[in-house]
Amino acid sequence: MAVKTVAREHINEILSALGLKSFSRPFAGLIDPGDFGTVATYLPLYPDEYKRLPPKLQQHVYLIAPGRYGLICFLPRIFEAPDGGKVTEVATVYNSWGKMIRVAYKTDRGSEFETQHTIRQDKLLAYAKNKKLPISTSVKITS
Repeated sequence: MAVKTVAREHINEILSALGLKSFSRPFAGLIDPGDFGTVATYLPLYPDEYKRLPPKLQQHVYLIAPGRYGLICFLPRIFEAPDGGKVTEVATVYNSWGKMIRVAYKTDRGSEFETQHTIRQDKLLAYAKNKKLPISTSVKITS
């Protein structure tokens, strides 16, 4: 899944289209429910604001959850473990159809975590590949 941050000029166009001087609302963080690591940071948009945007600008808005929209403005560059440690090994579990159903990892601080968000899983696997970390793979047979 490729996620792109919204460029400042597009944010300015969106502000203009909505008739706002600035977004006077806090940023929100998308957190992985598995290990509570940051997936992305976004600027929330109200559903009526999304509907008022022309289609050209709607393409920059992400559906964060049903009825919740946002402009992704920050993506972590690398995978970071919530305990501040470095990842030492990764384990993946696939179902019998080849779909990844679990991604877990261990850190040098002795902690074990599991990621559930697909963006965070992709970052973890890319990090493990770049650092040449061991990745164990198993298949869970379901009937």
